[in-house]
Amino acid sequence: MTDPASLFSRQRVLDDLRLLGFRFHQKRGQNFLFDSNLLQALGRDSGVGMGDRVLEVGPGAGTLTRVLLDLGCQVTCVELDRLLCQYLRDRPDLARIHLIEGDALETKNRLSSAMLDQLDQQGGGGDGFHLVANLPYSIAAPLVAMLVAQRSDLKSIGVLVQKEMACRWVARPGTREYGTTTVLLALTGEGKISRTVPARAFVPPPKVESCFYTWTRAPARPPIPSLLIALMRSCFQTRRKTLGKILRDQLSQDDDWWQQQGLEPTIRPDQLSPQQWASLARRIGEHSQHR
Repeated sequence: MTDPASLFSRQRVLDDLRLLGFRFHQKRGQNFLFDSNLLQALGRDSGVGMGDRVLEVGPGAGTLTRVLLDLGCQVTCVELDRLLCQYLRDRPDLARIHLIEGDALETKNRLSSAMLDQLDQQGGGGDGFHLVANLPYSIAAPLVAMLVAQRSDLKSIGVLVQKEMACRWVARPGTREYGTTTVLLALTGEGKISRTVPARAFVPPPKVESCFYTWTRAPARPPIPSLLIALMRSCFQTRRKTLGKILRDQLSQDDDWWQQQGLEPTIRPDQLSPQQWASLARRIGEHSQHR
């Protein structure tokens, strides 16, 4: 395996970017990694290898991209910044990537059609794809939630995100971090935090610590129904209220579902397990069909 440090140097990359007129934009989450040992560790943690199709959102200067290519992956990059796209296109060692210039999210509730079209075009073999990226913090939550819920061919995730976000994704019921994306990830696969990355590892350093979060889709899990997602989002928006009050127009407090689950209507949304959320959505769906 080629040492990524032999392919680029931090100063060379930064100098080349400055010549293009590039300036870091904090709102876009442009914090780059140059430590070759750390980059290789993230590649190992992600579990991807020869022939795997990888989606990388926010490749920046392509430092993680080079590691993924060196592992033998087929990499599709989605980059919003015009100057970074120009830089990536000019690198001979990145010639094998497929680069999409644009935002991975068309809106906060819709994935990029160009990105989805590319995933569909490359997915003819049915092997699925993997999300591996140093994700811009501002889009991490909606991007991961929509990919997990909408793309059953997403096989695994290995993403560097804000520590607070990673802690939400592995949160336990009954904690304030527990929410919609936590439940989605738990119902569809197994996730964990593999390592913490200090702010000083980035250029420029962010104001927070980061974590590398990995998730693998479990086999034979049913798809996530849209009713479940809408239900959780609605309930978690008023998480301090009791579930019985939130659901008073959808599920009566004397419905036998409460007893079957061993729950009281006074329970709050963050106290339901992922499996109980799935069961609740099924029961509400059954009631709506008979109205």
